[in-house]
Amino acid sequence: MMEMKVGMKFETEIVVTEGMLANHNDPQLPAIDLPPVFSTPSMINMMELTCAKLMEQCLEDGKGSVGMSVDVKHLASTPCGKKVRCEVEIKEVSGKKVTFNVNAYDENGLIGTGIHKRAVINKAVFFGSDI
Repeated sequence: MMEMKVGMKFETEIVVTEGMLANHNDPQLPAIDLPPVFSTPSMINMMELTCAKLMEQCLEDGKGSVGMSVDVKHLASTPCGKKVRCEVEIKEVSGKKVTFNVNAYDENGLIGTGIHKRAVINKAVFFGSDI
């Protein structure tokens, strides 16, 4: 386990699938005709999970993290089948709160950028004491 420090980086890469597209909608949500491109919620999910994975490497057993805020811009569309890479960097560590710079890229360049904040939690509170 390593200490969480400003400047630490982590990245992930995926290939956009149909389930990640803006036009792939849960039937419980309002139906609307949207283009078949990488959705903003999918991009945000990738950013959050990439940050969580970086934190996981630094947390002691029994600790995890939850998202607190997301402030991102989705700048460009990415079609199904294209690669997306997410880069995150710790911008600030303040007690149990960690702030990240987040960026997402596809084969044409930057598609999303912003800030994500997470907080360290005790997993037992959410998953029970036998984790």
